[in-house]
Amino acid sequence: MIIETAFRRLEQKVRMNNQSMQSVTRIFTLIEKIAESQSGLSISELSRASGLPKTTVFRQVKALVGNNYLVKDKNERYKLGYKFIALAKCYTSKLDLREVAGPYLRQLASALNVTGHIAVRQGDYAAYIEKIQPFSYVCMYSEIGKTIDLYCSALGKSLMLQFSDEELNAYLKRTNFIKYTQTTLSKTELIKELKAVKSEGVAYDNAEHEDGVFCISVPIYDYTDTVIGAISMTSADKDFLKDAQAVAELKRCGAEVSRRFGK
Repeated sequence: MIIETAFRRLEQKVRMNNQSMQSVTRIFTLIEKIAESQSGLSISELSRASGLPKTTVFRQVKALVGNNYLVKDKNERYKLGYKFIALAKCYTSKLDLREVAGPYLRQLASALNVTGHIAVRQGDYAAYIEKIQPFSYVCMYSEIGKTIDLYCSALGKSLMLQFSDEELNAYLKRTNFIKYTQTTLSKTELIKELKAVKSEGVAYDNAEHEDGVFCISVPIYDYTDTVIGAISMTSADKDFLKDAQAVAELKRCGAEVSRRFGK
């Protein structure tokens, strides 16, 4: 009798645990469906998208709204609430770009035998916060803590993707474009190139700051779609700029780092 009672209690606990796990899974399913929607979802739409009964969806959604994880608009559609923004901000504020991007970039730089850089915007300059350098190549200018003009560096062009049209115009007006090399861009050339950078998601430096130094860069975004930094790979080989595989790998690396920041 005692053994039978113990088994029944254990069975009840297992059943309750399974039910709890199912409830958690359903909640996450609903959250993900809403997050993927641009304009929010109604109860009926959530039911169809998740495959859950309307009564179950309504019950779970009601709990999420009550805790400010979801909000309901005037059209009875549900969207993510401010609690998720607060959680994302809390999470990303504890992340360090150098620590997060470093391992990814180090692996890529080692595989391709190139120099890797991580930079953030500092006014009208890109500031190097990390340099990953293989034994085979020495990049003379870049050092951690140093800055470089935005207009003549791949990192800088990536960081400039955050500029609005007004901010870009203001930058162009106040900045004296020094001709560091024969390939340093003019203001008109920069405007044209930034359109390509925005379209392709990758920036190039064709020895525009330092002769014999060629770079590829991609921006890093956070959960608000803000450019918070950039990563790059540098080579002494001009053909590196045409290396489709290297570009693809750097973009993959950038996307993975951005994902860690909630993008």
